[in-house]
Amino acid sequence: MMRSIFSTFDFSAALVLLLLVQGTAMLRATDGRVGVPVELTDRPSLGSNTATILVVEISSFKCVQCRNFHEKVFPTLRKDYIETGKVQWVAINASDDESEQYGNIFAIARCVHRQGKYWEMLDGLFSVSHRAPSVLEAMVAKSPLLDPGKLEICLQDRTVRTAVAGDFAHAARLKIRGTPTFVVSKWSATGQRTEVTIAGAQSLEYFRRAFDDLLKKP
Repeated sequence: MMRSIFSTFDFSAALVLLLLVQGTAMLRATDGRVGVPVELTDRPSLGSNTATILVVEISSFKCVQCRNFHEKVFPTLRKDYIETGKVQWVAINASDDESEQYGNIFAIARCVHRQGKYWEMLDGLFSVSHRAPSVLEAMVAKSPLLDPGKLEICLQDRTVRTAVAGDFAHAARLKIRGTPTFVVSKWSATGQRTEVTIAGAQSLEYFRRAFDDLLKKP
C-alpha cells in the first residue's frame, strides 16, 4: 500500500444513541440493519455478514480527516474487530458536497473495486486524490495491483458514474453532516436495534469504547 505523511487534526464528535424496536433483519442486497436501508451490492465491504455490529462508513477521498482515520485508526479496528468476526464494515465513498461526485477519484475508486483491489489500494487513492484529473488516472494505473486496460474501459462505462451518483444520494439520505461519518448498528436477538452515529475521525480508544459498549448489550 502507498502511504504518505499528513497532519493530525482534532475533531469534535456527535454521538447519538437510538433504541428502536423492529422485526428481525436478514442481510440481503438491501440491508435493513441501519435506519436507512443500505444497498450492499457492489460496495466495498469487509467482515462477515453475520457479524454482531454493522458499520457504514461515509468518507471522501478529498477529506484529510478520512485519510487520517484510515492510516492511523482503521488498521487496528480491522484486526481487532473485523477480522475477529465482531464487525462488518461497508464503505460509501461520498460527502455532503454533491459537487464532489464529479471528481474522477470517485469513479476511479469504483473501478478499482470492480477489480477487487479497493482495500489494497485505499491508502494510494487517498494519497493521489488531490492531483489534477489529467494525471490522476495515469498515476493509479501504474499500480502493479491493477490491470490498466480494464481500468480505462471501466472509466468509460456510464454505469460507473451512475453508481457514484448513487453513493452521494445515499449519503444524502443518511443526512450526514461532514466526513467521515460512521453509522454503527447492532440488532439484538429480540429484534431491538441500537444505532450509534459517530461524526469525525475519532481516536482508536473512542471507537473501542463504542464497539465494546454495543457488544456488551444483550
